Amino acid sequence: MTFDGPEPDYLDGELKERHLGSTPHFEAQERMLEVFRSLKQSHSLFAYPEVTLRISPRRYRIADVAVFTVRPRSKYPSEPPKFVIEIVSEDDRYVDIQEKLAEYHAWGVTNIWLVDPWTKKLGVFDQAGFHEITAFEVSELSLRLSAADIFAD
Repeated sequence: MTFDGPEPDYLDGELKERHLGSTPHFEAQERMLEVFRSLKQSHSLFAYPEVTLRISPRRYRIADVAVFTVRPRSKYPSEPPKFVIEIVSEDDRYVDIQEKLAEYHAWGVTNIWLVDPWTKKLGVFDQAGFHEITAFEVSELSLRLSAADIFAD
């Protein structure tokens, strides 16, 4: 199939529309890709934008950025990536974002990050649920990424 807008998520036999990205969305996405691609050699990380993830045989989600520790061997990876970064689009609904982040967590993604270019805020989804943070930190990568780092002009 082909679509006029962004490729939709496929959830239990239904197509779920995704919103068009805009300049702030794409700039935040590009910044996250730059960060992880700079770590590719030293930490064997593979970062992809807009990758379709096969969460189950009937559920496919498209991540704004997915980062793997092993290069995926299939067109639609069915093993959870190490990181999923979702970037808020202008028309996203909070409830839809929360549902998607929770699904990634249940699937086994260990680092689920939310970047909101509209409010310039960051968040994570973990065993405690969703909460705002001031910076993404990953000690094994010696990575600390603040909102100012991501949204710098």
